[in-house]
Amino acid sequence: MKRKFLYLALITAFLTACSTADRKNILENQQIVVPDVIESPILFTEEKEISTEENIEPINIVNTDIQKESKALAQFVNSKVLEHGNIGVYAVELKSGKVIDGYREDAALVPASVLKIVTAATALEVLGADSVLETKVLYDGTISKEGVLKGNIYIQGGGDPTLGSDGISIDREAFLRDWVSEVKRAGIKSIDGNIIVLDDLFGYEGIPGKWLWEDMGTNYGQGTYGISVFDNLYTLYLKAEVTGKKPEIIKTKPEITGLAFDNQGLVTTGGKRELSVRGLPLDNKRRIFGAVPQNKNGVVIQSDIPDPGLFLGQYFSYHLKKESVDFKGRVTTARLTSQRPKNPKIIAVTKSPPISEIVKVLLTRSDNHYTEHLFQLIQKTKGVDIEKFWKSKGMDIHSLILRDGSGLSRGNVISAKLLTEILAYSESGLQNLLPVAGKDGTVAIFLKNTPLEGKVKVKSGSMSGIQSYAGYAEKNGKKYAFTIIVNHWNGDRATLRKEMEKLLNNIL
Repeated sequence: MKRKFLYLALITAFLTACSTADRKNILENQQIVVPDVIESPILFTEEKEISTEENIEPINIVNTDIQKESKALAQFVNSKVLEHGNIGVYAVELKSGKVIDGYREDAALVPASVLKIVTAATALEVLGADSVLETKVLYDGTISKEGVLKGNIYIQGGGDPTLGSDGISIDREAFLRDWVSEVKRAGIKSIDGNIIVLDDLFGYEGIPGKWLWEDMGTNYGQGTYGISVFDNLYTLYLKAEVTGKKPEIIKTKPEITGLAFDNQGLVTTGGKRELSVRGLPLDNKRRIFGAVPQNKNGVVIQSDIPDPGLFLGQYFSYHLKKESVDFKGRVTTARLTSQRPKNPKIIAVTKSPPISEIVKVLLTRSDNHYTEHLFQLIQKTKGVDIEKFWKSKGMDIHSLILRDGSGLSRGNVISAKLLTEILAYSESGLQNLLPVAGKDGTVAIFLKNTPLEGKVKVKSGSMSGIQSYAGYAEKNGKKYAFTIIVNHWNGDRATLRKEMEKLLNNIL
């Protein structure tokens, strides 16, 4: 009897797996006999060789995820380049909310830089599109008739990533000249005290704990602190004239006091340039790795300023002395001293562009540095948990894990559906801040010379083994939001990109 019940259970499982129509056909037209005794007490353990000479129809395995989807999506998913890929696709028509197409839309995938959309949309909501960030120059103590400040000057950071940034201003040192002018306007000719930089708004972790070593110290993996200046980057100039030798370090611009290099680079006769500079937050030692082809014109590479707050204080003191303001004290930061201003007075205030403009720049040039500042501001100055924020909007956030705000960590995951829902929710504020496909920023070549060129506003995401696009499209008077995320593929990225372009042009 036990065997009989097992047989019934197997039949029940089989019928459950069938479609409704198949079940009906089986039950109506086939007589299922349940034997009292099954000859073999062990089921499905005997392997039998199937003869190729028998008239047996081969089983055609069709991916059940796309049986009901569009032909265009089926072609994309089954393309050779995606044979071993992990894919999520979701597209909706915005006015009606109708789903245009979808494939594994709930799968949690590594998004790369399209995750910036989540941070940007949250920042517009939580921080406010029109709000600005302020960096203040303060002083405490007294100013004598002779112009001697008996007290300290403080630079108080407000988490502004645009101070001296080339994404905002051509004249990157204009704010420093303004500060010196305001110091002199306050009647200060000499400072009998220190310059203290209050850069602790976000603490001193600097970078997210889930970033890789290969990203630290690079020109895209800068530290994030309450003070940022010059995008927290310096330029390193090298000579690469003698093969088999280390590239010679010439200078950095700007010059950074105490910066030291462990140079493990090598000049080669040819090949690709694979030179990189790496280092830890707040550590003035930087290590140079990799090879660089011989180049008599020199080599230029960017790296992150290890301690931006300390550097800014030192650079400001240099400008004060240059303009004949006497300063013989020391420059320090909130990390290195417990001194804080008592009854401070404002000397100067530098305001950032509105949050909406910061978002536009970060989306257009895929700026990790800007994004991580907004991520910190949302969480540490407003106390908002981004995952819970979107849950409060009625969204299923089970596919969302945030390890940073920019998408640089491979610990981030999100589904194509959730990202598209966030796009749909944020359409009015976000749509005009995204770069235009085929024209702007990191998507200047995407959809170029296709029917959708200029009609799609989109963010790209790209890391080793990851390619993604998410944004808005307008065609034939209708507006859409969409997300495509691919983790792993065969062949080169350009081939995958062409398949993604073909998909969008076919489904929209």
